[in-house]
Amino acid sequence: MTSTAVRSLRIPSLIALAISCACGGGCISASLATNTGPRPEGRLWSMARRQQVHVGETVRFDFVLQDGAGRFMDPTGLADYCVVIIGQERIEVTPDIRGHFQFSYTFDQVQPGDTIDVTATALRQKGGRDFMNIRGQWLRSDSPYEEIDRALCADDVRLQIYEAPIQLTLARPADDLNPETGKLKILRNDGATTSVFIDVPGRPGFKIRGPEPDGYYRVSYTPKGDELNPIGTTEVEFTIHDMSGRPHHASATLETP
Repeated sequence: MTSTAVRSLRIPSLIALAISCACGGGCISASLATNTGPRPEGRLWSMARRQQVHVGETVRFDFVLQDGAGRFMDPTGLADYCVVIIGQERIEVTPDIRGHFQFSYTFDQVQPGDTIDVTATALRQKGGRDFMNIRGQWLRSDSPYEEIDRALCADDVRLQIYEAPIQLTLARPADDLNPETGKLKILRNDGATTSVFIDVPGRPGFKIRGPEPDGYYRVSYTPKGDELNPIGTTEVEFTIHDMSGRPHHASATLETP
């Protein structure tokens, strides 16, 4: 058997075939959901076609097969694995014991404003798989004796990358603020709290400027994606003491859609 390196991971012909199967067969379709993006109260997954993801956020995905009425279908005997294309990257996922194809991806190599398309395609294996991952490189079999794996159905979601910087202001007190005493807290709905201190070499943190000519100190920090709630809003609180030891506070609500 010989193999050739994958030149483009978008493989539009495969995706087009999968969508054709999903639409033309009338009995099997697919649903790709995430734990970010808008979702109803109490629901774990969002199936919105367009969603927003913060820089650095780790997103969980759930891909399932459905019948013509939109009910879950066990993939046993139908689909052996799914191919996920995230931008230019390829992932292969097998079903778990519940029949769901679940995976996670950290969006840390992106910039605010980027648009990332994620497509998942269910496939039935015919002999050996079409692709092999060898030392981090996907290689495709070109053996004339291997049947191409059959694409059954596909679904996709478009992700818009955003960033929610923290910016706070505090009025200059009678005694100047002591930056070393500052503490920024980022509060998640799951009870997790991230504590951030002043930025120093080897320990990234918040930055503080001031007092400025208008009489205010300004605190700034760019949170990591997993420090924020994946949807809704995120509360932040900041406490700092002045040179006399008196505490001063500021807070904000970040939009984290």
